[in-house]
Amino acid sequence: MIGIVLASHGRLALELLRTAEIIVGKIENTVTVEMDPKMGMEEFHKAMEGAIRTVDSGNGVLLLIDMFGGTPSNIGLSFLGTHNVEIVTGVNLPMMIKLPMARTTMPLPELAEYIRDYGKRNIATPGEMLRKKAEKK
Repeated sequence: MIGIVLASHGRLALELLRTAEIIVGKIENTVTVEMDPKMGMEEFHKAMEGAIRTVDSGNGVLLLIDMFGGTPSNIGLSFLGTHNVEIVTGVNLPMMIKLPMARTTMPLPELAEYIRDYGKRNIATPGEMLRKKAEKK
């Protein structure tokens, strides 16, 4: 099974996982790493590496990170050459809900692309959609 590491500034990763598990139940082989404001980069790097090792059962690890360009993302990038990981930034709740089933049906690189695209498709502006629908009438 592909392992999952959620990484974020503050407690976002933990709360996102908890919220997803309310909807879909326990998400196995998934851990979180939170960047505390008092935490140094080296300490966060060690925490993320430990998390990767914890969930890597041989099929690789998907790093789901809160935003591109922040410390969690930058540290995650350092594992691309040394570990079997893929990174998706901008993690959201729809991704987390879809992930448990999707990760059993595809290899890691394909899963990363699929989850990224699924997350994008589930970002909406309902007012805009309703206005367009009304214009067609």
